[in-house]
Amino acid sequence: MLRADFFYKFFQYKKNSSNEIIQYNSNKKFILQDQINTEILKIDQKISENSKALVDAQIVKLRSNLSKSNNFIEKFGQNMYKTKLEDSIYWHKKQLKELYLRRRELEINLEKLKGIFWLNQTKRFLRIILIGFFSILILFIFLSGFMIIIYLLPILILTLFGYLIATKRY
Repeated sequence: MLRADFFYKFFQYKKNSSNEIIQYNSNKKFILQDQINTEILKIDQKISENSKALVDAQIVKLRSNLSKSNNFIEKFGQNMYKTKLEDSIYWHKKQLKELYLRRRELEINLEKLKGIFWLNQTKRFLRIILIGFFSILILFIFLSGFMIIIYLLPILILTLFGYLIATKRY
């Protein structure tokens, strides 16, 4: 009887007897979403600037690699220039990586605020599964085609010899 009372009280519906007025302020949520959106836009702008600078640095590196000089002083200057250029490229890549990670964190926070995080997470998971499935399927088709060619090779060689013997003129 004691157990039955416990389960009855535990699962019994309790009515809310509070008569207080509850205020719901959804403006805070929208303000936070707007702030995150503006931060994402700022990060996108920084990403585009860093990408442009990275492309410019790589173009300069390509040009310096293509230009050849026989002068010792110019070679020495190019070596110092190339190390600084490689450091610059590395720094830009590092900054881009950090900006993309920060942008991804903000997008996840925005998705959580909107309530679509798990839906998008499921879509990403299904996309990864589909990409993996199609990759395995393409690999299977390629390998099976390769195996078919290997197994048909003796027949193809015999057909080629038969054709050469038949067309040989005496």
